Amino acid sequence: EVNLGLLPGAGGTQRMPRLIGAALSIDIMCRGAPMAAARAAEAGIFDSVVEGGAAVVAAAVDFAGAQAGKDPAPRMLSRGTAKGMDGETVAAKRKQYAKARSGELAPQAIITCVEASTDRPFRDGMNVEGTEFGKLFMGPQSRALQYMFFAERRCAKVPGLAEAPAPLQSIGIVGAGLMGGGIAMCCAESGMRVVLLDIDRANLDRGMGAVRKNYASSVSRKSKTQEQVDRILGLITPATEYSALSDCDMVVEAVFENMKLKKKIFAQLDEVCKPGCILASNTSRLNIDEIAGSTRRPQDVVGCHFFSPANVMRLLENVRGPRTSARTIATAMAFGRKIKKVTCLVGNCDGFIANRVMGVSGWPMLLQTGLMPHEIDAAAEGYGMRMGPCRMMDLVGLDLFGRERATAGVAKPDKYVMDAFFAAKRYGQKKGKGFYKYDEKRRHSRDPEAEALVQDVWRKAGTSPRALSEEDIVDRLYLPVVNEGFKCLEEGMAIRPSDIDVCCVFGYNWPRYRGGPMQWASAEGLPKVLSKLEAMGEKPSALLKECVQNKWKLNSKEVAKRIEDAWKSRWSESKL
Repeated sequence: EVNLGLLPGAGGTQRMPRLIGAALSIDIMCRGAPMAAARAAEAGIFDSVVEGGAAVVAAAVDFAGAQAGKDPAPRMLSRGTAKGMDGETVAAKRKQYAKARSGELAPQAIITCVEASTDRPFRDGMNVEGTEFGKLFMGPQSRALQYMFFAERRCAKVPGLAEAPAPLQSIGIVGAGLMGGGIAMCCAESGMRVVLLDIDRANLDRGMGAVRKNYASSVSRKSKTQEQVDRILGLITPATEYSALSDCDMVVEAVFENMKLKKKIFAQLDEVCKPGCILASNTSRLNIDEIAGSTRRPQDVVGCHFFSPANVMRLLENVRGPRTSARTIATAMAFGRKIKKVTCLVGNCDGFIANRVMGVSGWPMLLQTGLMPHEIDAAAEGYGMRMGPCRMMDLVGLDLFGRERATAGVAKPDKYVMDAFFAAKRYGQKKGKGFYKYDEKRRHSRDPEAEALVQDVWRKAGTSPRALSEEDIVDRLYLPVVNEGFKCLEEGMAIRPSDIDVCCVFGYNWPRYRGGPMQWASAEGLPKVLSKLEAMGEKPSALLKECVQNKWKLNSKEVAKRIEDAWKSRWSESKL
């Protein structure tokens, strides 16, 4: 229930604490995760756990017989109160779940209900539960979380796709860096045989070392046993020759973003891979069809865009090009399911979906026109983002973008804040200073030197500091994202609005309880969104304008038909 923005109704918050105690009940209800039967028995939820069909029936009969003639009153959970918690424990639980489920209302409501089970009669506790449930049920968070529940499951379905997927027993990975190693881990953990290829022996050894180190950490954290790790590692075969990929059912290229290099690799894969092998690129924005053009089998080429780190982030964007076959699409979607990713099929455009829509966020303009990094980040994090955009840039590395501009000869450190930070060698966390300064534990704090550098650029550019409300900052950050989402739909790059939301929630940690940018826009009201975009000077999407003019909601049949037509006109449905 907590994952749907609700609490366990029908007395759940009152009976469980009376059975096993308040503190453990809070953990079970607020985590929202399955609990093993044996652990539940230890906690006191079950009288006993029995394995085996016939044994279960026999044990149940014996148990029922043993109760004959006993007074049931001691087992009635509506009597008495739950074992209580002191004020310090309650405060600690509230703090724990305020952090673990930041911004969510349901966990705090659950704690309120469980508290009521410890200090008042059952009926009065039920009244508290009913009141809290009603507030959650009628609130926007539960609607958004329920929307995301269905969106996550819907995105794996491709309308009209009837082709069966190809076998997926053995996977090749080209590139043993951070992404390649992470993808190899995902595949091996799903039981597939993996060939991890890197033509540079040193890179290969370093990559395999990183994989082993990750699994050693898993063993030390007790999330995996050594036996499990040995079995997983036994499925990964390191290689330095392309011929090692000859029997693979699918190969995923995971080298850095360079079109020339990727085309060279795909030409080599075309030579060594067996007929029907799926050739996938982990590119984050390059043209899949251009990559496919370097092979004699463009129908077998697809994008498989993982998010970093690949063994942690749950999103997989499968990118279809105009020549990608139905068999290839079906196999790519089956691949995502097999490695337990939330998998979306998207169209071939610059940045695909998640990177494209989030790439137009208005934070660089806010930074350039009078707002400090901490002001931008405070608004973003207040909205529910785990990390504001300036902190995120410090984590990713300011040098990645600054170096590209400097190399291209377009950097202007006197006019642009980002260029000034690169010139000052403020690269972010890895250097201990970027938009913020960082201590030895990488904890951030405001830095007078960084803020002075921002002010110096403002002065040279003729910009003055300005004050904006948190709502105005959020609008400038994320309404352009909404607008870009509408453009993706009208261009036929996404199958449905909820797919865009899934990509942002699982690829960029957009707060799940807001439902993603498209659901957020629907909750705000499309006329209001359009009006604000126009006031900001943004050119609205034609589809957004059409929705407002016709008073269509984003989930209406009319909009669904527009989106379906756009997808069909963009991609030849004869291939499905």
